[in-house]
Amino acid sequence: MEKSLSFLKQEGLLYEWFDQKILPGENISAKIKEEMDKANIFAFLISPDFIDSQECRKEWEYAYQLCTTGRAGFRIPIVIRACPWLDMLKSDAVKALPKDGKPVALYEDQDTAWLEVYQGIKTVVNTIRNCFAPREEFINELERTEFISQQHIKLQQLFIFPRLTNDTEWDIDQPPYSSASVKEREIRNATYTLIHGEEKSGKTALARHLYLSLVEEGKAVLLVDLKERRDGLNENFLRQTYQTQFHGEFSLWSQQRDKTLVVENMTESPRAIRFIEQAKEAFEKIIITTSSDTFYSYFRDESSLADFQVLRIETLTREQQEQLIRKRLELLEGQQPITDGRVDQEENAVNSVIISNKLIPRYPFYVLSILQTREAYMPTNMAITSYGHCYYILIVASLIRAGISKADEEVGACFNLAEQLSFKTYLHRSRGKGEPFDFSKFIEEYNGRFIIKSSTINRLKHPAYGIIDDEGNFRTEYMYYFFLGKFLASNKEQGAAIIKKMCEDSHIEINYLTLLFTIHHAHDKDIIDDILLRTMCTLDTIAPATLDREETKMFGNIIEELPKNILSTSSVQEERRKVRARLPEEELPQAEEQISQPEATSIANEVYRILKNNKIMGQILKNHYGAIERTKVEDIISVITSSGLRLVNLTLQEQEDIGQLILYIREKHPTWSIPRIRKMVESLSFIWTVGNIELIVREINVPEIRGAVEAVVKRESTPAYDLIGYFSQLDNAEELREKERSTLKGLWETHEDVFIQRLLSLRTQIYMNTHKSHWKTERQICSVIGIRRVPRLTSGGD
Repeated sequence: MEKSLSFLKQEGLLYEWFDQKILPGENISAKIKEEMDKANIFAFLISPDFIDSQECRKEWEYAYQLCTTGRAGFRIPIVIRACPWLDMLKSDAVKALPKDGKPVALYEDQDTAWLEVYQGIKTVVNTIRNCFAPREEFINELERTEFISQQHIKLQQLFIFPRLTNDTEWDIDQPPYSSASVKEREIRNATYTLIHGEEKSGKTALARHLYLSLVEEGKAVLLVDLKERRDGLNENFLRQTYQTQFHGEFSLWSQQRDKTLVVENMTESPRAIRFIEQAKEAFEKIIITTSSDTFYSYFRDESSLADFQVLRIETLTREQQEQLIRKRLELLEGQQPITDGRVDQEENAVNSVIISNKLIPRYPFYVLSILQTREAYMPTNMAITSYGHCYYILIVASLIRAGISKADEEVGACFNLAEQLSFKTYLHRSRGKGEPFDFSKFIEEYNGRFIIKSSTINRLKHPAYGIIDDEGNFRTEYMYYFFLGKFLASNKEQGAAIIKKMCEDSHIEINYLTLLFTIHHAHDKDIIDDILLRTMCTLDTIAPATLDREETKMFGNIIEELPKNILSTSSVQEERRKVRARLPEEELPQAEEQISQPEATSIANEVYRILKNNKIMGQILKNHYGAIERTKVEDIISVITSSGLRLVNLTLQEQEDIGQLILYIREKHPTWSIPRIRKMVESLSFIWTVGNIELIVREINVPEIRGAVEAVVKRESTPAYDLIGYFSQLDNAEELREKERSTLKGLWETHEDVFIQRLLSLRTQIYMNTHKSHWKTERQICSVIGIRRVPRLTSGGD
């Protein structure tokens, strides 16, 4: 056997090992298993002695396990002497050598038998050298996701290709949100590409997706993590990297054309630039991912990267977010169909946490983390709600990855320092002197009051996973607000005056966000009552709009111009895409951080106060409804609705006031005609009215409190409340059923006002355009509102 394969060994195509090479003192079984784990070919010399040996048969079974778990391995029975080897194989039909499994001993010329063995093994060697098959264990590691689930979820099952904008001429002060997104094929076709993004933006997932896609297509590609690389690029390193990721002969692989190198975690060091320069000589295409901080600080003006197209990872669009949520639900539910209404409910839950891209960016990591929190976690011994618990999970996950023990005392020590730091940071910012925060002084004072290990502080500042940086700044804004709210909730003596002031100025962003977290940590009903009272007292000289005929008569011309039938022939999927493309990035317009005292009493800030307070109360409904008495839930619904309708009534003025406003605008713009100005004023008022009704509906959109909403609507019994009640019912419906048809029919017969009927009709048609329901129910609803149901295109299972 050795002699027959000597030429392959001399050519460096084969390295052999057998048990006679085991050294004295070595563990025989362990050594055999170790060498088998490294081998590509297992040659078994089959004879009666082999079949009689229990150890030999164990090795045969172990080789079977290795070759059937994704390895590019070959088991070759070489029949030496006549024996019942086919009975030993049973259904394990592997081809034997020599030809047709004829025993070597039965050949008249045994050199002929060994030549056939040589030729057979040579064919296998050449196949392995040229196969370039990916190693399953490496692919499995890349496909792993960080999210807990009852089933194994692969990266590609949840991957959404991110929104990438061309950043070659990018101005750091003016992000190119209007830039056209770069598609995957543009990256694949480019010679050199550098992609950067913020923390948790999905850089690693994108790099791995690109690598896995190239592997799947059989392209020549390698993946390198520069965070783990200390030296430059050389042939030995490439060989080792290749052998980790693929089977086959590296020397043959390296001769392929159009090879791609995917580089993760490019760091800020000269060796990284040297590595890329060397990579240009070995690869035709290079894709690099790095952090935005690293790019702008070190690589933006690097001449060696001048020939790279530079792309930036942006936050998900609303359409991409919906796609991600739908993917997650489909994996969770298995074969169960996912209704569009169910997707809407999960999307609303995500949006209630991602209230601002400045707080938590709309990146896949955060969207999936929020969904996972809703699926897998419930608060245990911590006085926080599901909203606060989601942030808690994100923070604890960062601490654990930074090396903090899961033990309560370790996490508790980190939380205590972060709470104290957030409060000191708040006081420092409130002074507004522009001086840098003295973090070292804070640590010195903290050590005088509390016991904490220096190693814990160092882990809190972990460069990749820590929650604070070396200057004591929180890595992300949500962490700052989370811990500040927790401190104020836990330290009433120090926090009472601050909370009171924040309630007074809740229209200011920092106050609004801090109050959200304070309420979630404290379950403090006094704060809730304060917010309710201040909302009720804001714009209290204006009565809530009822939207009766007298109030809405100004919209007569606008209603006449609105189409009666807006049912689309496009697919539900396409209509949902259009709707999400029109949604704003931010949930609410942002108020100025610094507002002087005269401005604080302006009508604009009164409007902001109502919008922000309603947002806070909406969060209370979403997360506290189970801990608040039904009467209090109804009170909150009433305050949200009445304050929102007061905003509506700001523009539903008396005709005399409208006339004066028109004349005022005419004085400012003499070339504008009176009819043009009137139409403009009426149109803006109509948009303001419908927009505020939708804001009210969004804040009370909680499926669990539908009964309370219906009770408030029934008690108030005005056209405005009826609209809000029906819109809320639609938003909580997974699909149109008899209940929705019955409610619509009752409202249609009750309100003969064309304004109310047109809004009922249009809102229902919008729902039908963007949600799949049974065609019979849709036909019955179309009959109620007096339109013809149109057939629509189908796609994606519509």
